Amino acid sequence: MITAIVVDDELLVAEQVDRMLVQAGVKVLGRCVNPHEALGMAKALQPDVLFLDIEMPELSGLELAERVYADKLDMEVVFITAYNQYAIDAFRVNALDYLLKPVMEEDLERSLERIGRRRQHRGGAVGSGGQRTAVAALFGKFALHMDDTLEPLRWVTAKCAELFAYMLLQPWNKEVSKWELFEALWPTQNEEKAGINLRSTVSRINKTLRDCRSGMALASVRNGYRLDLSDEAPSVDAAELERFVLDTVEPSLENLAYVDQLVLRCSRPFLQEFDGAWCEPYRKQYRQYFLHLGKRLLLYYERSEVEPLKAMRLADQLIEQDPYDELLRESALKLQHRIGGSKRVAAYYEAYAELIHTELGAVPGDTLTALLRAFTN
Repeated sequence: MITAIVVDDELLVAEQVDRMLVQAGVKVLGRCVNPHEALGMAKALQPDVLFLDIEMPELSGLELAERVYADKLDMEVVFITAYNQYAIDAFRVNALDYLLKPVMEEDLERSLERIGRRRQHRGGAVGSGGQRTAVAALFGKFALHMDDTLEPLRWVTAKCAELFAYMLLQPWNKEVSKWELFEALWPTQNEEKAGINLRSTVSRINKTLRDCRSGMALASVRNGYRLDLSDEAPSVDAAELERFVLDTVEPSLENLAYVDQLVLRCSRPFLQEFDGAWCEPYRKQYRQYFLHLGKRLLLYYERSEVEPLKAMRLADQLIEQDPYDELLRESALKLQHRIGGSKRVAAYYEAYAELIHTELGAVPGDTLTALLRAFTN
């Protein structure tokens, strides 16, 4: 049985989550409205999971989670928040999940399933000394986490991180020639110098991967290298996004929470800290994947006519990537009307008209202008 502690400064919310957990078969060890007391309660009762409100006075849920991990307490964290904007911060502090208020039964069940799977995995791995689970993030700052640890792996050099990120983007078991790697990572060096740097970097990467029992290694094959996996492939955000797009997975009630989180995670800059020319084709490719899945998710929200604020935030994220897409602007204008009426529509249209006049010397399209008139007349 999963055990839990609920921490929320709003007593009614804490009681509601408590009841939902009990109905789902969870043993609630405690309920707390004071975040300062919550850490002591967690240490004393050692639950499997903490359900934490993010916005609390004096001590936020994010700060409380950081203390939990700093004290190496063996428990998961699931955030509860009224604002989707906190989701990226939640993942940065290694939260298992986040739930939007009001908490829905299906979202809570999804979190409990993930908690159960992770606790089972950890229980099976205790004392085994075997391979650990790897999770890689290519959106935002590149990071490789082992067993969902708070701190990512530390690479000996920045070039180690860059080379490993490059290899993660290749098809599994692909043999990458040393000349391709020279061109991508050491384009200004002669072959001898680039070869020395490549061998040194590969050696450092493999030591890091061995030390953390990742089950991965860069194997030398003929005139290049291949990423070898002893068991399961690492979970990579870019690969997940690509799979959803190429397999034409449609957002649905069953996968909505996961797709929503995936789009949010992939809204960050791709390969953020790398400046090599090799990154640009990948940035363009994964930007298109992000826009493709994001637009399908936005269409789902429009058809279901639910959560207009969440849909508006999604539209803003997509428009940030493609500010001149008038189909996106039309969706945004409709959402602005649902949220704030004709005045909000007019202000949004005027801001867009000024943007494209300043940057492109253009005016909004006929369809968007007709939509404005329909909403403001």
